[in-house]
Amino acid sequence: MRSRRPLALLATAAAVTGLMIGGPSGAAAEGAAAAPTYYVSLGDSLASGFQPDVGRDTDLGYADKLFAQLKQTDPDLRHIKLGCARETTTTLINGGFCTYRDTAGKAVSQLGKAVDFLKTNGTQVKFVSLNIGGNDLGACFVNNAIDIPCTLRALRTVDTNTARIAAAVNGASSAQTHLAAANSFNPFLVTFVSGASGQQTALQSSGGQQAFNEIQARHFKANHFTVADVATAFSSFAFIPEVDVPGLGKVPTNVARLCQLTFVCGPLADIHPTPAGHQVIADAVRPAL
Repeated sequence: MRSRRPLALLATAAAVTGLMIGGPSGAAAEGAAAAPTYYVSLGDSLASGFQPDVGRDTDLGYADKLFAQLKQTDPDLRHIKLGCARETTTTLINGGFCTYRDTAGKAVSQLGKAVDFLKTNGTQVKFVSLNIGGNDLGACFVNNAIDIPCTLRALRTVDTNTARIAAAVNGASSAQTHLAAANSFNPFLVTFVSGASGQQTALQSSGGQQAFNEIQARHFKANHFTVADVATAFSSFAFIPEVDVPGLGKVPTNVARLCQLTFVCGPLADIHPTPAGHQVIADAVRPAL
């Protein structure tokens, strides 16, 4: 949480002002409806709750699970769910996959919608969560191999765009809004089970994932976001010890964890988290808010 002004001083000033102008009576205050507060979730298919077994966005995503947790202590909290499947850092800024409109009715990108909502609602926005960039790197993973030149270009794009996204969200948020950004687990570890070349690809992907997370963390921290360590929650860098996985035999801990929390090792062979995987992400993000 960021604070640009002592909250105690603000509270005292508000109380004095209420006495001077004649604040509402106790009965009137009790009868007044509580103003809504908001949790805004931004991102790609992880934030939108896409589930490959049904082929659509659902309410089983980490943002939905996180909202349920937050609402336990704030019954008036509302979820502004902006996540968009297939979103990249570029389309989040410029638009392309999902349609949004600002308060004036103008078509805007996901970032444009978020900035407009944050500016319009100010201190009523209590929480913002963000994940983005996985699809930037995913485009460089073809036929179980990593395209190195593509990955380097993607990292440069992520560097530029994350700086812009983080600054825009931070600049539009009130000083009392809690900002959290989730780093990324490594879905490309699944290649480890496809033989010697796949094992080399898995090791190679780990370096790219670390660079990606470090790039984003630098920009997020510079803009008052707390970074949620989803990579550690998924044990993404834990190549030892090896554990037994039914049907696969002995595999590194990170590969086993990936199989456990996503659809990637099952019949769908899809990198999206299962509901259990989304719960792990939600549990990692919650302390950051």
